[in-house]
Amino acid sequence: MRSAPTIAFEYHPSRTLAAMIVVLIMLAVASIATSGMSWVWKSLLMIACLAYGAVALWRHARPWIRALAWQGDGDVSLTLAERGATETGQGSLADARVLGPLIMLSLRWPKGRATLWLLPDNLGADTRRRLRVRLAMGGIRASVNADSL
Repeated sequence: MRSAPTIAFEYHPSRTLAAMIVVLIMLAVASIATSGMSWVWKSLLMIACLAYGAVALWRHARPWIRALAWQGDGDVSLTLAERGATETGQGSLADARVLGPLIMLSLRWPKGRATLWLLPDNLGADTRRRLRVRLAMGGIRASVNADSL
């Protein structure tokens, strides 16, 4: 039996996901502003909400993982950006979810873990198709919608 081919790609943060984060921050601030709390509590909560949103955007814009290659034997080669330098390491694909156009890959390596959010704007159509087919074939625990294939 033939082994699955390697699926390799560079990871770039999704602009769509960044826009969704900004919209959620704005909705949270607007809901706090229109609440019936005193202005002191409103101010504190809005500052906390904006700070949390800024951290979320900062983390989204600077991912640890720069590139990955999912090999036929199931191992994952990762290119990590740590402390300004890039290094290559081995990891594993712990979990995967496919929900409509979204593919979420949970990766683990000896020094950490991360979840990649793959949307149509940060992964090519051919790579997305091959990744979905491989996830649907099995090999790891994956949740795949019938509608998403």
